[in-house]
Amino acid sequence: MKKKVSIVVPCYFNELNIPETYSVIKKDVFEKNKDIDFEIVFVDDGSKDKTFDELKKVHGIDSRVKIVKLSRNFGEFRAIIAGLSQATGDAMVVMSADLQDPPYLIGEMIQYWQAGEKVVIAARNKRNEPWIKNFFANTYYKIVRKLVIKDYPEQGFDFFLIDRSVSSILVNMQEKNSSIYVQLIWTGFNPKVIEYTRQAREKGKSMWSYGKRINLFIDTFIVFSYTPIRWISGFGILMSISGFISALILIYDKLMHGTNVAGWTSLMVVVLVLAGVQMIMLGVIGEYMWRNLDESRKRPLYIIDQIIEGDENE
Repeated sequence: MKKKVSIVVPCYFNELNIPETYSVIKKDVFEKNKDIDFEIVFVDDGSKDKTFDELKKVHGIDSRVKIVKLSRNFGEFRAIIAGLSQATGDAMVVMSADLQDPPYLIGEMIQYWQAGEKVVIAARNKRNEPWIKNFFANTYYKIVRKLVIKDYPEQGFDFFLIDRSVSSILVNMQEKNSSIYVQLIWTGFNPKVIEYTRQAREKGKSMWSYGKRINLFIDTFIVFSYTPIRWISGFGILMSISGFISALILIYDKLMHGTNVAGWTSLMVVVLVLAGVQMIMLGVIGEYMWRNLDESRKRPLYIIDQIIEGDENE
């Protein structure tokens, strides 16, 4: 009996990419791996363009295409989890819809999976993208490796294959503010790594804004690391010790030398600096508290509006 592999593709404002993405997957994956049954699970993450219409066109010509339409934009992480939850394969591949990650690598991933690997990731060894994007991306990955998970790939990844058993673990985590990629490394399965060069996006405009990048950065460290809290504690201890030593010095000068303590300017500087530091500390603690509140609400990670598969509309 043939093994089945599901290819999960989150989509957000990808109307220009869908036809070519499907064609390349069909040519480079389906036709070159005829010993495998495939399905493509496209997840429309609340796109406001014609992404859903393009997906329906592709579904109309290939019954192996399944469409999962979410009720609104929930974000890439939740869209991927939604796709994994609806995929029926023995293994799952997650890839983007813009062809920056080459689908032909899926064949090699499948070979490693068939040889017994549960996790196969395609890690970038180079990015053909603007230097500013490379700079921020590389900085993020360095910090993740330093403070969160030391085994995280140096250039990052968002293209991978996982066994169904690993997919079930990720789906059942049900964490709301998280990163599927950090979760995958956190599980501890030793991944087989394939290196490749990430290409620049050719069609459409990326919706991966700097605001979303900042949210990912914050989520990564709040969800997966206690480092920010430790920094707050360490800085608080340092400030307390500094204040105590300063107070002893001032008292000594006053008692031994009669030195008058100069006041207004230095006092206001100290007050403003400490107030700013306290606000930052409260902000970090607030980020932790908000995520705890979000988890405690027990709201679903995503809401599926419609599933289209085969000849049935659900």
